[in-house]
Parts: sequence; structure tokens; C-alpha cells
Amino acid sequence: MKGALIPPLSVLGLLLGTGCGTVASVTRPATRAVGEFVLGPEEARQLGDQLSAEVRRQEKVLEDPLVQSYVDRLGQRLVAQAPREERPYPFQFTVIDAPETVNAFALPGGHIFVYSGLLRAADSEAELASVLAHEVAHVTSGHARQQLASQVGLSTLQQLLFGNDPGLLAQVGSAIAAQGYLAAYTRGMEREADKRGLQFLDSAGYDPAAMARFFEKLARMQGSSPNFVSAFFATHPEPQARASEVRSLIQSRGYGGGQQTLLGNELQRIQARVGGPVR
Repeated sequence: MKGALIPPLSVLGLLLGTGCGTVASVTRPATRAVGEFVLGPEEARQLGDQLSAEVRRQEKVLEDPLVQSYVDRLGQRLVAQAPREERPYPFQFTVIDAPETVNAFALPGGHIFVYSGLLRAADSEAELASVLAHEVAHVTSGHARQQLASQVGLSTLQQLLFGNDPGLLAQVGSAIAAQGYLAAYTRGMEREADKRGLQFLDSAGYDPAAMARFFEKLARMQGSSPNFVSAFFATHPEPQARASEVRSLIQSRGYGGGQQTLLGNELQRIQARVGGPVR
């Protein structure tokens, strides 16, 4: 488990909060979100590359090519379901060696980090795919860059992009790595990521109901193994309510069928390499 979720949040807010008022005061078209105004695709890719490198330096990346390849193949299948204009850069999936932590988070520019504990918690490939689809949707919908802009402010973004300040970049990357996420998404963003994640799951050929089942499993684990799932719930709250919303969406949109696995029976072999499944 990450040892301290709350302190890094405070550090990030205090460290970077000086620019938040600047973002709020920027005049922009009403139809454009803060992050879309501040960060275009190229800037998102550039900053995402820099922050991803810092997270990799701070975290213990799993040194297992088989596991990394499996997660990447699964993730790329889901990325391919998004409109091409929403993925102007290649997506990269990285597994962090943290078998006692269920978590995943996305950075701008298509960088998605998956904790190995998440692989252990999934009962099927489709359940794992549901989390990856949700994170992909945060990127393709612009949530990751919007949250970064809202969290750090325009002036800090300018310093990160153009100021050549490795110390500031290291501090931001360190805070993200320590807390296990960029910043908590709004409830509306979470709903949109669930909705679009379902679309990606369905069009990729997976059973969309796997998303609801995984939320329900994690809700049960919140009572039986709270430390195992606490990082996940820091950014994915109300699992039972969201499971109900997902099931309603599946019914209203006529989603049905779909497979539990599309990559063979690899998940069990992958789970054995990261500490075994958690039921």
C-alpha cells in the first residue's frame, strides 16, 4: 500500500496552488474546458511524457515483460475503440510493482499506470479491461489534462512546459507517485468515464457487465480488505451506486453478450506472476 495518501495531496496543493487563481481568471470560450484551453494535444503529450518519467523514477516498475506485454495488449485493444482524433499520441501502459494495492491512474498524453494488485483483484480479463477502459476514457475525454490544469494552475503549467525547472517537475511527479493519482476527478467526469468505458468495452468485444461486477466486488472488499482497495476508492468512490448506474446504462443502451476473455486464458498465468489472485 501507499504509505501516505493525504500528506502528498496537501503538498501538491500547497506547492502548486499559487497558480490556481490564474486559471480561474483566464477568459476562454464557454464551450472549452480549463484543461483543453491550457493544454493542447502536443502540450499534453510533452507534459505527460515528463511526468510519466518522474513517476517511473519514484515508483517500482514491475520488471516482468510478460505482465507488461499482457496489460499493454489489453489496453491497446481498448484504445483502438476511441475516435482517432481523441488519441493523437500513442498510449503507454505501465504496471507498478505493488501487489497489495488495487489502483490505476492516467496522466495527460496517454500514460496509464496500473498497480499489480489490480491484476490480482480481477476475476476475469473483462473486469480488468473495464478499469483500463475507464482510465482510457479519462484521457480521451480530456479529463486528465483538465485535472492537471485545475490542480496546478496556468502559471505552474507554463513553468513545467517551458521553464526548464527539473526541481519543480520532480516535486510534481513525486507527489503524483506518492498519492497514486493526479487529482480526484469530479463526479461528472467519473460518470462520463464509466459511460465511455462501457462503449469501449462493448465495441472491443468484452462483456460490459464486467464493469458493474468489478465495482460490486470492490465494494465487498472495502469491508473485508479495506487497506487493499483504499487507494482505488480515493479516486473511484461509491462503487455500489456506480455499479447500479452501469447496469442501467447497459440496459438502456442495449449492450449485451461480449466475452470474458479475448486474449486466451492468460490472466491466471499473469496473476501467478504478481502474487496470485485475490478472491
